Amino acid sequence: MAADPYDGYLQALLDLTASTEHDLTAADDEHDFFRQIEESVADFEDDLLALADRTWESRARFERNLGERFFLAFRALDSVLAITYAATRLLTTGGFQHSKRPPHAVQYAASTLLSRAVSVGHEICAMLRAGFPGGAYARWRTLYELDVVAAVLRKGPRGTAARYIDHRWVLVAKKPREYFPDEGEWAQMQPKVEKMTARLIRRYGPNYSNTYGWATEVAKRKLGIEKPQFWHLEKIANLKGHSALLAGANHSVHADSLGGLLTIDQDGILHSGARSDDIHIICALTIKTIGEIADSIIRMWRTYDPSPSLDTLVGLNGELSLTLQLDAWSGTSATRTSEAS
Repeated sequence: MAADPYDGYLQALLDLTASTEHDLTAADDEHDFFRQIEESVADFEDDLLALADRTWESRARFERNLGERFFLAFRALDSVLAITYAATRLLTTGGFQHSKRPPHAVQYAASTLLSRAVSVGHEICAMLRAGFPGGAYARWRTLYELDVVAAVLRKGPRGTAARYIDHRWVLVAKKPREYFPDEGEWAQMQPKVEKMTARLIRRYGPNYSNTYGWATEVAKRKLGIEKPQFWHLEKIANLKGHSALLAGANHSVHADSLGGLLTIDQDGILHSGARSDDIHIICALTIKTIGEIADSIIRMWRTYDPSPSLDTLVGLNGELSLTLQLDAWSGTSATRTSEAS
C-alpha cells in the first residue's frame, strides 16, 4: 500500500512539537521561542506546499471520474437549469405573445424566485460534480424553501406576490444592522425604511410585521391562522415527497451531533473528503424541486395572463421535469468508461 502523504505531514508536525516542547523554558523569551518555531516550520514548508499540490490534483482527478460515472445525472441537472432559465426569459422578457401581463409585483416575484432557484441549482451541481453531496444536500434545503414560497404564492389570493415583495422593508426594519452595518449609511436609509414599514403595516395590518407576515392573508383563508410560521407555509404548499428527505437536509445545515453521521461513508469510515455516495439521488431531488418551483411560478402567472402558450409551458415543464428525473436516476451506473482510476 502506498504511503499516505498526510501521514508524513502529521509526523512532521509531531516531530516539530516534540522538538519545541522544551524550548519554551530554554528560550530567553517568548519572542525567541516563536522564532525557533518559525525556523522549524520553514524546514518542511516545501513539503507542505507539495502536499497541497497533490491534494488539488487528487481532487481534480476525482471530479473528472465523477463526471464520467454520473454523466447522465449531471447532464439531466444541467438540462433542467437551462430549461428553467429559458422559461424565466420567456415569461419576463416577452418571449411569446402575452394576452395580459401580470402586475409588476408578480413579474418581480417570478423573476427573483426563478433566478434564485437556478442560481442555487448551479451551486448544487458544482458541489455534486466536486464530490460533496453533503454540501449539495444543505443547499437543497434553501431550494426547498423556495419551493414552499412559490407554492404559497400560487395558492394565495391576488396581491400575495406584492405582500411578499414589499415585506423586505419589514425584514430590514427588524434587523437593520444586518443589512446596513455602516452606521452612516443606515442613518441615511433609516427614515425611508421606517416610513415604508409603517405604511405597509397600516395597509396590510399589524400581523404583517411578523417574520412571515406576508403570508397572513393566505394563512388566514386556508388555515384560520393569523400569525403564520414556516411550518404553516409548508402545510399550505402541501408538497409531496420531501418530508422524508428534509430532516437529513436540516442536519446537514446545522452543527448537531446527527449531522456528523453524514460524514460516514457506505463502508462505515469517517470521511471528510470528496465522495460518490448519493450523487444521483440529490441530482434527481434537485431536478424535481426546480421543476416544482417553475410549475408554481408559471401557474401563478397564468392567473393573470390567460395566454394559451402558458398552458403549453406548464405541460412542457412537467413532462421534461419527469423525464430528467428518470435520466438522473439512470445515472447510477457507469454508462461511460472512466479514464482515470
